[in-house]
Order: sequence, then C-alpha cells, then structure tokens
Amino acid sequence: MYDAGCSPQMYQNQGKSFDFPDLTSELCPQCKGDFLKKHGFYERYLITIGFEGEIIIRRYYCEACKKTVSLLPSFCHPKRTYSILVIIGLLTEFYIRMSAVCTAVLNFFKTTDVECTRQLLLQYRRRVEKNLNSLIMAVTEIHALRSPPVTEKRDIREKVRQFLSTILNPQDESLKIFERTGRTYLTPQTI
Repeated sequence: MYDAGCSPQMYQNQGKSFDFPDLTSELCPQCKGDFLKKHGFYERYLITIGFEGEIIIRRYYCEACKKTVSLLPSFCHPKRTYSILVIIGLLTEFYIRMSAVCTAVLNFFKTTDVECTRQLLLQYRRRVEKNLNSLIMAVTEIHALRSPPVTEKRDIREKVRQFLSTILNPQDESLKIFERTGRTYLTPQTI
C-alpha cells in the first residue's frame, strides 16, 4: 500500500500514466530473494464515497518465488471492493452512533449515497472484532502511546467504539498500520 496523494477519480483519470512508485530497486517483500520487476497492470473495481468504477493497479513480479506484488493506493482495502472510508464509515455508523445493523446501512446510504448490505456490515463487524487487540497494539505503537487508547472493557462493542473514536483519518491510519504490521483493519488473523 502507498499514499497515492490524490482522489480515486484523479487516480482513475490518469490511468497507466499515473506516477506509480518504482519498486524495481526493492527486494521481494515475500521471499527477499530477488528484486522486483514491473509486471503490467490489472483493473479492479472500487466503491468509495463519491466514486465508483474501475481503477488500474500496478503489479510487480519476483523471479525467485514466482509471485506477484500489487501496489495498492491507500484508499483501497486489499481484497475488498469497498474503500477504507466506506468500511470505517459503516463501522462508525454501527458502533459509535450505536445504530442497529439495518439502520446503520440505511443511514450510511442516506449520508454518502453508497449502497451496502447488512450482511457486509456484519462481515466487517466480525472481522474488526476478531482483529481488535492487534489493531489496538498497532495504533499504540504507531502513535507511541504509553497505554492503549482503549480501556479494559468486557463489552467488545464498547472496545471497538473506543478504538474507532481514535481514528481521525482512516486512510492514513490504515496505511500506517499496514506499513507497521503488513496487515489492515480486516486482514484475517492467522495463528
């Protein structure tokens, strides 16, 4: 992930002529066995506040491990059609405004014009609750806090509410978490 420094619309308008970061002098992040080589582009669909459409993603290839590396702009979430802003916006509507699931989805649509299903919100909710402890620790490290930004609570909804209230810029925070841990808000936990 990287900071594209522009809106999704501006990014889309530039297409392949966008000034992508050059990773050819970087070792493969997966195997560290060889330098990356440019490997073309692919299109992916993005839904965010004020934008919906196809965007171009730059790819790199490692000859040592034979894997590709995709260079995602920070407004995207890996393996998700919806952007970081949409994901955090839905979660905020549910947890901070304490809306019911159906109400949260409806309110989010009314304020952003982004449609989403209650099933998707429930999926995001389960994942963020599962990842909460590692997210809290990442944010604590990133901001060099003396103690976590969440007090000890037994109620998981309250803990998520406290965590979400610390996020002022979801894209920037997501990028920092990714740079620090290689994970995002909804990256599945592995044991």
